[in-house]
Amino acid sequence: MNIVVDHIQKKFGETPIIKDLSFQVESGQVLGLLGPNGAGKTTTLRMILDILRPDDGSITFEGKKINHHIRNTIGYLPEERGIYQKYSVLDTLMYFGRLKNLSKRKSHVEAVRLLDRFGMIEYLDVPVSHLSKGWQQKLQFLITIIHDPEIIILDEPFWGLDPLNQEMLRKQILQFKEKGKVVLLSTHQLNEAEALCDYFVMIDEGEVVLKGKLEEIRRDFQENMVIIETEENLEDLKKIPQIQKIVVENRRAILHIDKNVSLAPVLQRIVSTVNITKLEVNKPSLNDVFLETIRQRRTEAK
Repeated sequence: MNIVVDHIQKKFGETPIIKDLSFQVESGQVLGLLGPNGAGKTTTLRMILDILRPDDGSITFEGKKINHHIRNTIGYLPEERGIYQKYSVLDTLMYFGRLKNLSKRKSHVEAVRLLDRFGMIEYLDVPVSHLSKGWQQKLQFLITIIHDPEIIILDEPFWGLDPLNQEMLRKQILQFKEKGKVVLLSTHQLNEAEALCDYFVMIDEGEVVLKGKLEEIRRDFQENMVIIETEENLEDLKKIPQIQKIVVENRRAILHIDKNVSLAPVLQRIVSTVNITKLEVNKPSLNDVFLETIRQRRTEAK
């Protein structure tokens, strides 16, 4: 199974939300759809699900437009959670299994199996309203996968989970990948995305600003980025002419070095200018790349 998003556009009224967005994700891949609030991530996922229709462009699954059969191969965890509160955990899970075309017996078997596997069997007959928010979030995830979907779309899946359940979810996503499923992951937790995703599409104001594998994305930043940690004032570093820009975050600074100069002499001068506790060359995290990309776009827009 693959999903091809081809030059889609979407407006709400006269306001463009998605502008010419394209990407592709294959079986056995985890694609990270990233961007700040309001970038258009959830709108994109809803168009893939056919909840919304693009104004232009196309979305296909193995070359076909979405249909009833394809819908039943998709598991969707929405950002906005919503479960019927007055019904039991078992009845709720079975209900959503039936919506995905499972028989009543199959829904019951799969619901009990999942509740046992994910440590919720003791809540089987408990009304959903009696569960904590974290347990309701876990139940929502089980609803997403009860029909063993081939395509899993997760919108902010780590929200509301404690560290143990976050680790459970990480392992499950990696298992999806091993089983050859298609996974689309949208999250603000970039450390999770960096650990789990094979490919990234970063959007801002409906436009693609970065796309590719992590090492490909880093390559655009690594020639001129030095990351340091220090307790000292960084003002003296501004006197080094080869440092074109300094971005400070608490005791951490990202230094943008002129690409046309040799890096070694600049590093020596940095070390002799301030007492640093950590220095990292050419290995920006996904968070570094994200922040710098968005900052640069905001600066250029002024």
